[in-house]
Amino acid sequence: MPEPLVEIRHLAKSYTRGGQVVPVLADITLDIHAGDFMALMGPSGSGKTTLLNLIAGAYRPSGGALRFGARDITRDPPGTRARAGIRRTFQNLKLFGEMTALENVAIGLHAATRSGFFDAVLGSPRHRTEERSIREASMEALRFVGLAGIAQARAAALAYGHRRLLEIARAIVARPALLLLDEPAAGLNVTEAAHVSELIARIRAGGTTVILVEHHMDVVMGVSDEITVLNYGRRLAHGTPAQIQEDALVIEAYLGRSVESEHAQA
Repeated sequence: MPEPLVEIRHLAKSYTRGGQVVPVLADITLDIHAGDFMALMGPSGSGKTTLLNLIAGAYRPSGGALRFGARDITRDPPGTRARAGIRRTFQNLKLFGEMTALENVAIGLHAATRSGFFDAVLGSPRHRTEERSIREASMEALRFVGLAGIAQARAAALAYGHRRLLEIARAIVARPALLLLDEPAAGLNVTEAAHVSELIARIRAGGTTVILVEHHMDVVMGVSDEITVLNYGRRLAHGTPAQIQEDALVIEAYLGRSVESEHAQA
Protein backbone atom coordinates (compact mmCIF):
# COMPACT_ATOMS: atom_id res chain seq x y z
CA MET A 1 0.00 0.00 0.00
CA PRO A 2 1.34 3.49 -0.81
CA GLU A 3 2.44 5.85 1.92
CA PRO A 4 -0.35 8.03 3.37
CA LEU A 5 -0.69 11.60 2.11
CA VAL A 6 -1.53 12.70 5.66
CA GLU A 7 -0.15 11.00 8.77
CA ILE A 8 -1.56 12.12 12.11
CA ARG A 9 0.22 10.63 15.10
CA HIS A 10 -1.00 11.05 18.70
CA LEU A 11 -2.10 14.62 17.96
CA ALA A 12 -3.30 16.57 20.98
CA LYS A 13 -4.51 20.07 21.75
CA SER A 14 -5.20 21.64 25.13
CA TYR A 15 -5.64 25.11 26.59
CA THR A 16 -4.86 26.58 29.97
CA ARG A 17 -7.77 28.42 31.57
CA GLY A 18 -7.62 29.76 35.09
CA GLY A 19 -4.54 27.69 35.79
CA GLN A 20 -6.30 24.49 34.66
CA VAL A 21 -5.35 22.46 31.59
CA VAL A 22 -8.42 21.89 29.41
CA PRO A 23 -7.95 19.11 26.83
CA VAL A 24 -9.71 19.57 23.48
CA LEU A 25 -8.14 16.74 21.49
CA ALA A 26 -6.17 13.78 22.80
CA ASP A 27 -4.16 11.03 21.09
CA ILE A 28 -5.65 11.33 17.58
CA THR A 29 -3.97 8.95 15.13
CA LEU A 30 -5.15 8.70 11.51
CA ASP A 31 -3.82 7.88 8.04
CA ILE A 32 -5.36 9.52 4.98
CA HIS A 33 -4.25 8.35 1.53
CA ALA A 34 -4.21 10.35 -1.68
CA GLY A 35 -7.68 10.38 -3.21
CA ASP A 36 -9.43 9.41 0.04
CA PHE A 37 -12.60 11.17 1.11
CA MET A 38 -12.91 11.11 4.88
CA ALA A 39 -15.61 12.74 6.98
CA LEU A 40 -15.26 13.78 10.61
CA MET A 41 -18.36 13.32 12.72
CA GLY A 42 -19.13 13.87 16.35
CA PRO A 43 -21.38 15.80 18.73
CA SER A 44 -20.86 19.55 19.05
CA GLY A 45 -17.63 20.29 20.91
CA SER A 46 -16.07 16.93 20.09
CA GLY A 47 -13.01 18.54 18.45
CA LYS A 48 -13.75 18.25 14.73
CA THR A 49 -12.98 21.86 13.76
CA THR A 50 -10.00 21.87 16.14
CA LEU A 51 -8.55 18.92 14.22
CA LEU A 52 -9.01 20.77 10.91
CA ASN A 53 -7.32 23.83 12.43
CA LEU A 54 -4.36 21.70 13.51
CA ILE A 55 -4.00 20.23 10.01
CA ALA A 56 -4.27 23.67 8.39
CA GLY A 57 -1.79 25.21 10.83
CA ALA A 58 -4.16 27.69 12.47
CA TYR A 59 -3.43 26.01 15.83
CA ARG A 60 -0.20 24.62 17.20
CA PRO A 61 -0.56 21.13 18.68
CA SER A 62 0.15 20.48 22.34
CA GLY A 63 1.55 17.08 21.43
CA GLY A 64 1.95 14.60 18.62
CA ALA A 65 3.08 14.96 15.02
CA LEU A 66 1.66 15.66 11.57
CA ARG A 67 3.17 14.70 8.21
CA PHE A 68 2.01 15.78 4.76
CA GLY A 69 3.56 13.76 1.98
CA ALA A 70 7.14 13.08 3.03
CA ARG A 71 7.40 16.21 5.16
CA ASP A 72 6.91 16.84 8.86
CA ILE A 73 4.66 19.93 8.98
CA THR A 74 3.89 19.85 12.71
CA ARG A 75 5.39 23.32 13.25
CA ASP A 76 4.88 24.82 9.79
CA PRO A 77 2.78 28.02 9.65
CA PRO A 78 -0.49 28.15 7.66
CA GLY A 79 1.09 29.91 4.66
CA THR A 80 3.70 27.21 4.24
CA ARG A 81 1.03 24.52 4.38
CA ALA A 82 -1.14 26.37 1.86
CA ARG A 83 1.76 26.59 -0.58
CA ALA A 84 2.42 22.87 -0.05
CA GLY A 85 -1.14 22.10 -1.19
CA ILE A 86 -3.43 22.25 1.86
CA ARG A 87 -6.46 24.51 1.49
CA ARG A 88 -9.63 24.92 3.52
CA THR A 89 -13.05 26.48 3.93
CA PHE A 90 -14.41 27.84 7.19
CA GLN A 91 -17.51 27.12 9.24
CA ASN A 92 -17.89 30.88 9.66
CA LEU A 93 -17.40 32.47 6.25
CA LYS A 94 -14.12 34.38 5.76
CA LEU A 95 -14.90 36.32 2.59
CA PHE A 96 -13.95 39.92 1.80
CA GLY A 97 -17.33 41.58 1.49
CA GLU A 98 -16.26 44.65 -0.50
CA MET A 99 -14.36 42.60 -3.07
CA THR A 100 -16.05 40.96 -6.05
CA ALA A 101 -16.60 37.24 -6.24
CA LEU A 102 -13.79 37.02 -8.79
CA GLU A 103 -11.38 38.96 -6.56
CA ASN A 104 -12.19 36.73 -3.58
CA VAL A 105 -11.36 33.62 -5.58
CA ALA A 106 -8.16 35.15 -6.94
CA ILE A 107 -6.87 35.57 -3.38
CA GLY A 108 -6.57 31.79 -3.30
CA LEU A 109 -3.86 32.00 -5.98
CA HIS A 110 -1.84 35.05 -5.00
CA ALA A 111 0.17 33.12 -2.39
CA ALA A 112 1.76 31.13 -5.21
CA THR A 113 2.68 34.02 -7.53
CA ARG A 114 6.30 34.58 -8.48
CA SER A 115 6.26 38.22 -9.51
CA GLY A 116 7.17 40.62 -6.75
CA PHE A 117 6.39 44.17 -5.67
CA PHE A 118 8.43 45.86 -8.40
CA ASP A 119 6.90 43.60 -11.07
CA ALA A 120 3.47 44.83 -9.97
CA VAL A 121 4.50 48.49 -9.82
CA LEU A 122 6.20 48.40 -13.24
CA GLY A 123 3.58 46.19 -14.86
CA SER A 124 6.22 43.76 -16.06
CA PRO A 125 5.36 41.08 -18.64
CA ARG A 126 5.74 38.43 -15.96
CA HIS A 127 3.24 40.24 -13.74
CA ARG A 128 0.74 40.71 -16.58
CA THR A 129 1.02 37.06 -17.55
CA GLU A 130 0.46 35.93 -13.97
CA GLU A 131 -2.53 38.22 -13.50
CA ARG A 132 -4.12 36.90 -16.69
CA SER A 133 -3.53 33.33 -15.56
CA ILE A 134 -5.02 34.08 -12.14
CA ARG A 135 -8.12 35.63 -13.70
CA GLU A 136 -8.65 32.67 -16.01
CA ALA A 137 -8.21 30.12 -13.23
CA SER A 138 -10.52 32.11 -10.93
CA MET A 139 -13.23 32.24 -13.57
CA GLU A 140 -12.89 28.50 -14.10
CA ALA A 141 -13.36 27.91 -10.35
CA LEU A 142 -16.47 30.13 -10.38
CA ARG A 143 -17.83 28.16 -13.34
CA PHE A 144 -17.17 24.92 -11.49
CA VAL A 145 -19.34 25.97 -8.53
CA GLY A 146 -21.97 27.66 -10.71
CA LEU A 147 -21.17 31.33 -9.97
CA ALA A 148 -19.62 32.52 -13.23
CA GLY A 149 -22.61 34.76 -13.93
CA ILE A 150 -22.03 36.85 -10.80
CA ALA A 151 -18.22 37.12 -10.97
CA GLN A 152 -18.33 40.93 -10.68
CA ALA A 153 -20.86 41.08 -7.83
CA ARG A 154 -19.64 42.16 -4.39
CA ALA A 155 -19.37 39.22 -2.03
CA ALA A 156 -21.41 41.05 0.62
CA ALA A 157 -24.32 41.37 -1.82
CA LEU A 158 -24.51 37.65 -2.56
CA ALA A 159 -27.14 35.35 -1.12
CA TYR A 160 -25.90 33.20 1.75
CA GLY A 161 -25.89 30.02 -0.34
CA HIS A 162 -23.82 31.73 -3.02
CA ARG A 163 -21.30 32.89 -0.41
CA ARG A 164 -20.92 29.28 0.68
CA LEU A 165 -20.16 28.28 -2.90
CA LEU A 166 -17.76 31.20 -3.29
CA GLU A 167 -15.70 30.02 -0.34
CA ILE A 168 -15.45 26.56 -1.92
CA ALA A 169 -14.34 28.16 -5.21
CA ARG A 170 -11.57 30.07 -3.43
CA ALA A 171 -10.38 26.88 -1.72
CA ILE A 172 -10.22 24.79 -4.91
CA VAL A 173 -8.83 27.39 -7.33
CA ALA A 174 -5.22 26.42 -6.59
CA ARG A 175 -6.03 22.72 -7.16
CA PRO A 176 -4.94 21.63 -3.69
CA ALA A 177 -3.73 18.15 -2.89
CA LEU A 178 -5.72 18.23 0.35
CA LEU A 179 -9.00 20.11 0.82
CA LEU A 180 -10.43 20.68 4.29
CA LEU A 181 -14.17 21.45 4.22
CA ASP A 182 -15.61 22.76 7.50
CA GLU A 183 -19.41 22.46 7.34
CA PRO A 184 -19.82 23.65 3.74
CA ALA A 185 -23.58 23.02 3.87
CA ALA A 186 -24.17 24.82 7.20
CA GLY A 187 -27.25 27.04 7.09
CA LEU A 188 -28.37 25.82 3.67
CA ASN A 189 -31.81 24.52 2.78
CA VAL A 190 -32.35 21.01 1.44
CA THR A 191 -31.99 22.01 -2.21
CA GLU A 192 -28.83 24.05 -1.59
CA ALA A 193 -27.31 21.27 0.53
CA ALA A 194 -27.99 18.77 -2.26
CA HIS A 195 -26.15 21.06 -4.71
CA VAL A 196 -23.17 21.28 -2.34
CA SER A 197 -23.18 17.49 -2.01
CA GLU A 198 -23.10 17.13 -5.81
CA LEU A 199 -20.31 19.70 -6.00
CA ILE A 200 -18.26 17.86 -3.37
CA ALA A 201 -18.75 14.60 -5.29
CA ARG A 202 -17.33 16.29 -8.41
CA ILE A 203 -14.33 17.54 -6.43
CA ARG A 204 -13.78 14.01 -5.17
CA ALA A 205 -14.08 12.59 -8.69
CA GLY A 206 -11.24 14.89 -9.73
CA GLY A 207 -8.90 13.05 -7.36
CA THR A 208 -8.62 15.67 -4.61
CA THR A 209 -8.12 14.26 -1.13
CA VAL A 210 -10.84 15.65 1.13
CA ILE A 211 -11.49 15.83 4.86
CA LEU A 212 -15.05 16.94 5.52
CA VAL A 213 -16.75 18.16 8.69
CA GLU A 214 -20.50 18.28 8.14
CA HIS A 215 -23.71 17.84 10.15
CA HIS A 216 -25.90 17.10 7.11
CA MET A 217 -25.93 13.30 7.27
CA ASP A 218 -27.15 12.98 3.67
CA VAL A 219 -24.02 14.83 2.55
CA VAL A 220 -21.70 12.79 4.77
CA MET A 221 -23.13 9.40 3.89
CA GLY A 222 -23.43 10.21 0.20
CA VAL A 223 -19.82 11.17 -0.53
CA SER A 224 -17.55 9.67 2.14
CA ASP A 225 -15.29 6.64 1.77
CA GLU A 226 -14.51 6.58 5.48
CA ILE A 227 -15.83 8.31 8.58
CA THR A 228 -13.96 9.06 11.77
CA VAL A 229 -16.14 9.82 14.79
CA LEU A 230 -14.80 12.00 17.61
CA ASN A 231 -16.30 12.26 21.07
CA TYR A 232 -14.94 14.39 23.92
CA GLY A 233 -11.80 15.01 21.87
CA ARG A 234 -10.96 11.36 21.33
CA ARG A 235 -11.37 8.97 18.42
CA LEU A 236 -14.51 6.96 19.09
CA ALA A 237 -14.90 5.01 15.85
CA HIS A 238 -13.59 4.72 12.31
CA GLY A 239 -15.04 2.86 9.34
CA THR A 240 -17.17 2.97 6.23
CA PRO A 241 -20.49 4.86 6.32
CA ALA A 242 -22.35 1.54 6.65
CA GLN A 243 -20.16 0.46 9.58
CA ILE A 244 -20.55 3.79 11.36
CA GLN A 245 -24.34 3.73 11.03
CA GLU A 246 -24.39 0.40 12.88
CA ASP A 247 -21.72 1.21 15.49
CA ALA A 248 -23.16 0.92 19.01
CA LEU A 249 -20.74 3.46 20.51
CA VAL A 250 -21.64 6.02 17.84
CA ILE A 251 -25.36 5.51 18.39
CA GLU A 252 -24.92 5.98 22.12
CA ALA A 253 -22.79 9.13 21.67
CA TYR A 254 -25.34 10.75 19.33
CA LEU A 255 -28.59 9.53 20.82
CA GLY A 256 -27.64 9.10 24.44
CA ARG A 257 -28.76 5.49 24.60
CA SER A 258 -27.24 2.11 23.86
CA VAL A 259 -28.28 -0.37 21.21
CA GLU A 260 -29.15 -2.84 23.99
CA SER A 261 -31.62 -0.38 25.55
CA GLU A 262 -33.23 0.18 22.15
CA HIS A 263 -33.75 -3.56 21.75
CA ALA A 264 -35.13 -3.77 25.31
CA GLN A 265 -37.71 -1.08 24.50
CA ALA A 266 -38.76 -2.74 21.24
